[in-house]
Amino acid sequence: MQPTRVKAQKTQDFLALVPQLLGFLPETSAVLVAFRGNRTCGALRFNLPEDGASQKVYKRIATTLAGMLCKIPGVDAVVPVIYTEDSFVEARGIPREGFAEILNRRLELSGFLLRDSLCVSVDAWGSYLDPQCPAGGHPLSDIAESPLNHEVADQAERPLGTLQNGAEPVGVNLATKERLARVYRRYHRLIARAENAPELFPTLGALLDPVAIAEEALTWSNPPTEDDAAALLVLVQSPPNRDQIMVQFAFGREEGVRAHAVNQHYARLQQKTGRSLDDIVAEEMDSGDASAQHTGDIMLGLQQERPDVDRIRMAITLLRTVVAMAPHSARPAPLCMLAWLSWALGSGSVAGIFVDQALGIDPQYSMANLLEVLLESGHLPEWAFAMPRQDDETSDDLGYENDEDFGEDATLSDDALWAFESEHNEDDDEVRAAGG
Repeated sequence: MQPTRVKAQKTQDFLALVPQLLGFLPETSAVLVAFRGNRTCGALRFNLPEDGASQKVYKRIATTLAGMLCKIPGVDAVVPVIYTEDSFVEARGIPREGFAEILNRRLELSGFLLRDSLCVSVDAWGSYLDPQCPAGGHPLSDIAESPLNHEVADQAERPLGTLQNGAEPVGVNLATKERLARVYRRYHRLIARAENAPELFPTLGALLDPVAIAEEALTWSNPPTEDDAAALLVLVQSPPNRDQIMVQFAFGREEGVRAHAVNQHYARLQQKTGRSLDDIVAEEMDSGDASAQHTGDIMLGLQQERPDVDRIRMAITLLRTVVAMAPHSARPAPLCMLAWLSWALGSGSVAGIFVDQALGIDPQYSMANLLEVLLESGHLPEWAFAMPRQDDETSDDLGYENDEDFGEDATLSDDALWAFESEHNEDDDEVRAAGG
């Protein structure tokens, strides 16, 4: 697919593009759109600190954010955009000016060209760098009526929501849930029979091949049939299958085959030795087993190769529907898959919502607890900071042109864009990163 280019001639057109680039409508956030030359290479979203917080807190947050930008190779310019529920009227000028001033200064001291610094409030928008900005700001209709809203929507076909409704439950009728539950129980009985009757393993293996089902699942209709959804759901109840399918959704069939082979190796060792799977995996990784380390590195984001964005988006759409169809007790596994896939794309806030939902069903579910630690640690996947592939033409290419402020032929590229998220922790005045 050839990249699509969209040219924005005015600042309000740029503001119309930012939510499209992120994939959601920012709320009470600051977004740093980073440039490598005239091409964007990242976006960092974080929760705004409390209005009126100390300058010490503001400086600490600004320093952390500038440090994150420094990790992206070749970044030389940035446009901060603050989204706030404060109003120009109540602020008697542009809202959040105190924090914006400290953030702008820190970005410039870190060596970044500040191409502009913008604010979108509940009643107007404006530029912190424009001395002629009206006291009441510019009307939000400038952004809403930008022709790029229609152009990008038609070309990118990416409906927007907020961070929160990215995790809202999908509506499924009761009859569908009941039919899926019956199929799901039947598959469980087949597995139980297979455990006691080895001759059933080949038949069951053909029926529930995790590599084949993972690949086929990305082509299913939405919603999937009850048989398809039940097959996927029963497979992901097994942690090895869950992780393999999740990694395969993100990185392709080859990674799924590799992970499945590792899982089969562990299963044979477990059957032969009678030891727990956790002990076997830990021993293999300690011994330096390359296959075990490879899958572990992917799940922790310790590699620079980027996942396939389109596959992840299809998987998230599918899994949200499967969760809605699933029996309550079977939901933690697909919820954790949703959390990890969201984190892999950079939506740490959405990932946290899915983790909370999984823990609400089963507080002892191990993957949910591990993901909670991962998100709270602020760890970002290494692929978030990797240079994009120059020959990748599989994603949309959104461009910005403004000879006056941004230079000629500046481009905002979805291939280059990764939306990092970061949240201010009021308890310790630190910045907690989430997403990648």
